[in-house]
Amino acid sequence: MIWSLCRSAFLATLLASLLPTAAADVKLPTGFTREVLAGPELKEPMDLTFAPDGAAWITGRTGEIWRLEPNTREKHQVGSIATDYSGDRGLHGLALHPDFARNGELFVFYHATNRPAGKYRSRVSRWTVEGTGPAARLNPTSETVLLEFDGDEGHQHVGGGLLAHPVERVLYVTTGDNNVIWELKKYCNDPENRAQSTADLRGKVLRIGFDGSAPVDNPHQKTPGARPEVFTRGHRQPWQLSFDRPTGLLLLAENGGDELDDVEEINRLQPGGNYGWPKAFGNSLETATRTNRVEGLQDPWFKYARNNGGSCSGALIYRAPAAGGFPERFRGGLFYSDYNRKTVRFAPVDATTLTPGASESFAQNLPGGPVSLRLGPDGALYLVEYGGWFQSTTNDTVSRIVFRP
Repeated sequence: MIWSLCRSAFLATLLASLLPTAAADVKLPTGFTREVLAGPELKEPMDLTFAPDGAAWITGRTGEIWRLEPNTREKHQVGSIATDYSGDRGLHGLALHPDFARNGELFVFYHATNRPAGKYRSRVSRWTVEGTGPAARLNPTSETVLLEFDGDEGHQHVGGGLLAHPVERVLYVTTGDNNVIWELKKYCNDPENRAQSTADLRGKVLRIGFDGSAPVDNPHQKTPGARPEVFTRGHRQPWQLSFDRPTGLLLLAENGGDELDDVEEINRLQPGGNYGWPKAFGNSLETATRTNRVEGLQDPWFKYARNNGGSCSGALIYRAPAAGGFPERFRGGLFYSDYNRKTVRFAPVDATTLTPGASESFAQNLPGGPVSLRLGPDGALYLVEYGGWFQSTTNDTVSRIVFRP
């Protein structure tokens, strides 16, 4: 994961990330403030989601799960999961069941320790939390494995994002292509490459029931030889998912290729959509020639130039609470984060066509690179900032951006 987000010029990024950055250096529009809610005591934080009571639940790469009260800053470790956190693996995504307040069920994406030699093992499982509030604890014997598959050790891109869809009541899962990035020319035109093959779970967004079954309306349920869990394909390193209830937009923040003319993508997911990788990049341009257009693929909903380094890590449509929140001009617009650039940017979205416009700077010079971007129930933007390179640093934080005119 971290390798996938950092990519080229990683040494410079590493050295910069290990140096603490003062909060005063963060650049925000007038009236906005960044507040640090938890610091490096949360070891290598990765993802964040909110419970119905407003508490933030956070995963750590080495297996920890925490619960944080945003306003009081009170936090405690709910539990831990034995995970393989070698390389870019570990405990990544977290989602709470829509009925979490009643059943205490949560879902995680992590890498199991019982992996075969030369392989890694991705696992999506369901666990039960006992108790509420500060007394909440993960039942260590409650795991139910919903999905498990192996990948090639040493190959990049493992994905790891989760979304428990509140309307469809299914679980969306992102998986990386697990290709070797410097061997792109060997596999870009292979129609059976793992990201293109519907018989392979890698390089996909998967859609499964809360019990691990493949829903009957999945697009490849009747495709001969296909895995019925596949929802979309042709992804390189699909990262974080978000759902916007008013518009129905299901958005995916995804890392593009490593060439200077490659792009970072925010994709609007459509059932059965093919997003092109590794045959095509950006607006369906052929990877091999960089010019010819490939027909029949889904173009990015929003994209931006990679240039000398970019890693899109989160995307969401901003919705304010009944009272408070951000000014009117941000409402219904797109916020997205970039890990490598340590930034958050904003783009307006046309309410009729749902087309995003040109972006503008929102937050710059964040101390850690954002690996998770979430909208809080209070209308603040919450960030999980990761400062290290497979290790914890003083820039590992959970922060939020609030509007206080």
